[in-house]
Amino acid sequence: MNAFEGKVAIVTGGASGIGYALCRELCGRGATVYAADLNPAGLLRLQQDCAGPGLLVVTLNVTEEPAVKALLDRAVREQGRIDYLFNNAGIVTGGDFEHMDFDQWRKIVDINLWGVIYGTQHGYAQMLKQGHGHIVNTASTAGVMPVAKSTAYATTKHAVVGLSVSLREEARKHGIRVSTVVPGLVDTNIFATATNLKGHDYAAAMKKVPTGKISPAQAAGHILDGVAANRQFIVFPGSNRVIVAMNRLLPGFMGWLINWKT
Repeated sequence: MNAFEGKVAIVTGGASGIGYALCRELCGRGATVYAADLNPAGLLRLQQDCAGPGLLVVTLNVTEEPAVKALLDRAVREQGRIDYLFNNAGIVTGGDFEHMDFDQWRKIVDINLWGVIYGTQHGYAQMLKQGHGHIVNTASTAGVMPVAKSTAYATTKHAVVGLSVSLREEARKHGIRVSTVVPGLVDTNIFATATNLKGHDYAAAMKKVPTGKISPAQAAGHILDGVAANRQFIVFPGSNRVIVAMNRLLPGFMGWLINWKT
């Protein structure tokens, strides 16, 4: 059974990486998709890649709460409901904590956390009215274990995990589902476009990680399979599931092991 046929989905960060692949896969499974991003060139490429009536692209800054609400209101006005909301937009900042300044803190918190809060708050309000829906928030392995030299990023992703797992329990009685995505390494440009603090090279650091990357298309497949199964945590690939499971059993050891070369 196809859980997405005829459904209405909103995806933030849809112009690149995992978000782009999610939009393509959702369209391929018969959903109507609102792809939202700040990157008009990426949205245009997505439009050309997803020929057909199921895709609508929207220029959106997730740090602007009224704009996020306007997107959700538009989807409801045009489609009558929102079945799936993928809060996926995010950025990375890496380097020694001592080199973070408050402007950098505000930027990453505004995008990675407030962007998710705005989408979740307004999406949840609509789903309460309609009596169903599924909110899918993208976190990270850095949201469930310590990642040195990614402290700000990890802070936002830990917060996304806390928001999502707590709301899942609260939302259950209203017929609303909430899932948390915990990807391992995915072959996107997020690290190449990372904000590097003094003396840090995020892309180079990621090349030293011994586990291999999977493609955005593979990531999208894992995510949608997990959403269809209503998993609380959607963790992938297999190597990442092992790392996350080991961290639950041996957090002190795994914290040292993951970060010993940083």
